[in-house]
Amino acid sequence: MQKIQRLVRMIQQGLGRWGLLGTVARFLLMKSETRRFLISERGTLDEQQRKKLLSDFSRIQANIECAHSPYQFVLIAQYILNLGVSGPIVECGCYKGGSSAKLSLLAKATNRQLFICDSFAGLPMPRNAEEAHLSADRTHADMIFSEGEYSGTLEEVRRNITACGAIEVCTFVPGLFETSLRDLRVRPACVVMDVDLISSARECLKYLWPQTVENGLWFTHEASYPSYITGILDPDWWSYNLHEVPPVIFGAGSGLSECANGLAYFRRALRTVQSEKRAHTDVTSQPSLSTT
Repeated sequence: MQKIQRLVRMIQQGLGRWGLLGTVARFLLMKSETRRFLISERGTLDEQQRKKLLSDFSRIQANIECAHSPYQFVLIAQYILNLGVSGPIVECGCYKGGSSAKLSLLAKATNRQLFICDSFAGLPMPRNAEEAHLSADRTHADMIFSEGEYSGTLEEVRRNITACGAIEVCTFVPGLFETSLRDLRVRPACVVMDVDLISSARECLKYLWPQTVENGLWFTHEASYPSYITGILDPDWWSYNLHEVPPVIFGAGSGLSECANGLAYFRRALRTVQSEKRAHTDVTSQPSLSTT
């Protein structure tokens, strides 16, 4: 019953946003782009393995309440399967664990570990009214956030990944980012960030960006909101906190595809000497974390 209700809700949302013709057009586009993913010869999986991966993704989407569109993870999968640098995947913001389950399958397929970072108590309190309200353009609805939204307990997330993902590659990092990420000593090849609040995204950048490997990937799910993009790419903030200029973000303002609204990515380019030293500081000393 829940699967049917989620499907109906997705259809209603599509019809309300794009109308009948727009919804059908996006469905056909998604089918075409998904086919392109299946037959791609780039990356680590062949066509049959990719079909199995997408089948697992569909099962996750049907059984776990997700805050992302299905095609967003087809795109993320393509990028991760093509990623030619070593290192774990770090997820910041996991909700009920649907995205975590998908990322765990990608981590297993590419011989990586997945670090799942979340308060497991929902969003923290927005720091001001501007952060609590993200304004969008005419094609997207505004978002209003409040403390405790998008909550999934650690037990719930762990249970969902055990049922639908690869729990053996997962390490859980509970707590608010300002404390949990400060103590996390990893060098990620990919960071998947779905945190909604500018202040939370800045905490992720502050502690994980200097440790990200060269040419590592970052994804964000709030690219449709100009104030969010402006907030995380503010040049003065980057200069003061990271001693760098902000990177170029691909998909800002809309998303990487009509079927993946809000999804954007940026890469960790060549390091400065100063950030390289910071990234290597104590990377081998792991804190005590909640594991499987």
